[in-house]
Amino acid sequence: MELQWPLIIFTTLVSWCAGTFATQAYLALKGTGQKAQIRCWIVSAVLLVVGGIAVFFHLQHWERIFNGFGHITSGITQELIAIIVLAIVAVIYLAMLRKNEGNVPKWVAILAIVTSAVLVMVMGHSYMMEARPAWCNVLWIVSLLGVACILGPATVAVVCETVGEDASELGMPAFVGSIINAVASLAAALMINTTHVSEVGNYYDLTHPMKDITASGLNIFGGESLIPTLLMIVLGCAAPIACAYMGKKTGNWKVYGSAAVVCAVIGAVCLRAVFYLAGASVFGIY
Repeated sequence: MELQWPLIIFTTLVSWCAGTFATQAYLALKGTGQKAQIRCWIVSAVLLVVGGIAVFFHLQHWERIFNGFGHITSGITQELIAIIVLAIVAVIYLAMLRKNEGNVPKWVAILAIVTSAVLVMVMGHSYMMEARPAWCNVLWIVSLLGVACILGPATVAVVCETVGEDASELGMPAFVGSIINAVASLAAALMINTTHVSEVGNYYDLTHPMKDITASGLNIFGGESLIPTLLMIVLGCAAPIACAYMGKKTGNWKVYGSAAVVCAVIGAVCLRAVFYLAGASVFGIY
């Protein structure tokens, strides 16, 4: 399958947005990071808007996306609902910030964390389909949550240092988040190698007459998947752990936090690339 860049950008940025919003809510629960709250909110809002715009470029006729909104079981409808709910919570969160001078009630902070996690899970679930055996696994949802766990704390830590706020509270969340991201990403990628097609149906796609109908071998360390897989392991898994550890140890989040964000984003994009490449070998079956 061709790389669907609009969807790669969408899933990466929305995970980043959710992680950032949830992390600033975490600081609100701790009663810290007041000076960084507004800027973190702006960052998460920009990420959500850009990601939302990117998804429209997935369609040649983007206006037809509205046809799918009439079906509640449609993945795109569920994503829209989750995004709207998060947007409403974000507006409430901002109103509370402005009213209470950088503080929000704990129930609002908890609601922000929950809605952020739900959005990522709904987004990941929309890609689980039996027609793509390599995609139909809960580990893909976990991988999206994993990248949010590192991008959120690292981004908020950078913002905190930028405004002169103490970021020490984010050291452990960033380090633990980087480990969660590494484990989740590797599990999702390695899961592809265990994927197999137990049944080959009678349907044959006449628009792809040269496609081998029985080709079901998936290998993340072969063909076009090799380079993005290696980049995902080195930059997406190992590098963020090292950066988070150094950031926690030295407190220099401007350098190590920024490096962790860049590496995690590259790793997330590479994992999404493997995700789409994995759909190619079974494309002719369905």
